Amino acid sequence: MKRVILVSMMALLAVVCYGRKRIQNATVVGDTIYYAENMMHAASADQANYYRILMTTGTGLNKQDVFADYYMDGTLRAEGGYKFIDLGDDRNTIWDGQVTTYYVNGKEKWNGKYVNGKREGYFTLQLREGGVAVVQFQNGESVYDYFTVTKKDGTIEKRPLEDIRSLL
Repeated sequence: MKRVILVSMMALLAVVCYGRKRIQNATVVGDTIYYAENMMHAASADQANYYRILMTTGTGLNKQDVFADYYMDGTLRAEGGYKFIDLGDDRNTIWDGQVTTYYVNGKEKWNGKYVNGKREGYFTLQLREGGVAVVQFQNGESVYDYFTVTKKDGTIEKRPLEDIRSLL
């Protein structure tokens, strides 16, 4: 029974991953920000690895600050909400709300919710070989020392968190 529930939850997460809502009806609120590969500010597009556009969506109480990052070829790199953008060092930026990152080929990589810069809830990682990894966070820390992977054939396995630590 537990296995049936777990498989059902993983299938639901996979459906949710592909049914995400992209940023829509946003108003650009600032100049383009360029960042180098080391996530430090780049003076120009020639020195940049990616660039960011800051926007707002909604009005009044529903207003939200959002961003969209692009690789230099125009492919979407990341999108979501934020509380604070560090113009000098992107590692200090504080995400807030749903954030999705993408591989260079445009396919989804990570998706999850941030609360004041800390990961909260379930984060999904789309693996290059087609599986989906899931990590549960609470207050910015992984709840468990493992993550689960649902493979393309539907099998599920637990792996040590160390296997994806560099991606976190």
